[in-house]
Amino acid sequence: MTRAQQARPLGTVALPLPVLRGTIERELTTVSLRQAAREIGVSPNALRNFVRGAHPRATTRARLERWLAGRAGAASPASVSTIVRLLGEVSPDLSPREAAVIGRDLTESLLAAYHRRRLPPPRWVRELARHYRTEDPSPSS
Repeated sequence: MTRAQQARPLGTVALPLPVLRGTIERELTTVSLRQAAREIGVSPNALRNFVRGAHPRATTRARLERWLAGRAGAASPASVSTIVRLLGEVSPDLSPREAAVIGRDLTESLLAAYHRRRLPPPRWVRELARHYRTEDPSPSS
């Protein structure tokens, strides 16, 4: 078992590192670096290094994710621009058309998952569906 698995309960999905870093960076526009570091339980230097690109230890990453989850009104980690950018990063060898197909497939999977659970898709999923021009299978959206 890796350190990351030990620091996170089974079944918990971690944010991709670029999304976590971007979300933390956005949150730092609303709170000072020192205050955030104190709330997270890390040193200001560790937080600054993470935002600048350092790879965090598993325990630090878990603290960062817990801090974000507990912040009232925290910026949503999921957005159309974030997902489109991440798809570009994970598929650099694919053409833009192929990346768009992956985006549509991902969006259809998300919509279907919410539909199966009889939950309305969140706004960011609906925005992603509009971006990729994907149909929502739910009858009322």
